[in-house]
Amino acid sequence: MLPPVTVSTVKRRIAGKSKAVFSDVQEDFCSVKKILSRFEEWRECYSESYHNAYISLCLPKLLNPIIRHQLLAWNPLKDTSGDFENLSWFTAVETFCHGHGHEELEHTDRQTLSSVIERTVVPKMTAYVELVWDPMSHQQSVCLTDVCHSLKEDYSVFEGEHSKPIKAFTEALVRRLRSCVDEDVFIPLYPKKFLEEASSPQRHFRDQQFWTAVKLLGNMGKWDLLLPESVLKELMLEKLLNRYLMTTLCSHTLSNNAVYACKKIADGLPPSWFKGESTCLPQLHNFRNHIVQKVHAICKQQPPTDPNTRAAVVDLLKVLSTIRCHDSIMAIAEKYHYEDAIYSHQLLNPETA
Repeated sequence: MLPPVTVSTVKRRIAGKSKAVFSDVQEDFCSVKKILSRFEEWRECYSESYHNAYISLCLPKLLNPIIRHQLLAWNPLKDTSGDFENLSWFTAVETFCHGHGHEELEHTDRQTLSSVIERTVVPKMTAYVELVWDPMSHQQSVCLTDVCHSLKEDYSVFEGEHSKPIKAFTEALVRRLRSCVDEDVFIPLYPKKFLEEASSPQRHFRDQQFWTAVKLLGNMGKWDLLLPESVLKELMLEKLLNRYLMTTLCSHTLSNNAVYACKKIADGLPPSWFKGESTCLPQLHNFRNHIVQKVHAICKQQPPTDPNTRAAVVDLLKVLSTIRCHDSIMAIAEKYHYEDAIYSHQLLNPETA
């Protein structure tokens, strides 16, 4: 019986075969650096002819097969330090586009690097999103979003009017996130008698599914400023939070984890949604109401001055501050005499805290 073929074995085979792809091609025609050196010479010696030929529009397509070959082993779900930027093709294209600093203003090829990335790196990422990426994986999501934020901030990818590769990538992202929320998230509804016992298997499974969904919420929040805000709010708030997470929160069977759960949910929401705001988002009204009710329940169970009570209430007030529920903070502080917490924790001015 033949031994099973592992993924690493397949990767080694592909890597071995890839070395032969350009084996019959002279280096002048398969080295990005050498190819660009010819165009750089043209640009320097015959500038008018070079620009009239719109070479900057041709280079991304010309270099595409060579760069894709070099990207064969690159995995955007494991890129923790901009690995593709360390490849020889990237250095060659960057130098060609931007020169060595003092030359940059003289060049008109500054957008070529972004165009090359859109035609080579982004389609590779799209394939991984469609076929490999697990939105519930924190590590994969962090790596992928870090690459995307880097592309946006450093190379203006995802800025302005989107090209076809960028549109295809964002559409693939939204499809994958939507299918994950609609099909992969599952938090069972058990009769209360099965959930009252903390050690019951039903309680354990329900809690496991709940925290998996909370992790997904945080992973989705990392796509802020990359995907349309309306899409993220729909998936994160209207569907994931209000449809799934709130049901478990309101069941009052998370015991001592309830305050921590509220904190984790708030931490997963994009800060940009609340910048400069003083009122709660409509989609967060149910979440706000639950937190307010939780504060009242805690203060009724034990004196508001009790150190444990105060710690829990202050934590919940911080959550209300994060989602900008200032009216609720003021009402709670006045009723239970927590005015000092408002100022000591900057609850009404969280951006300056």
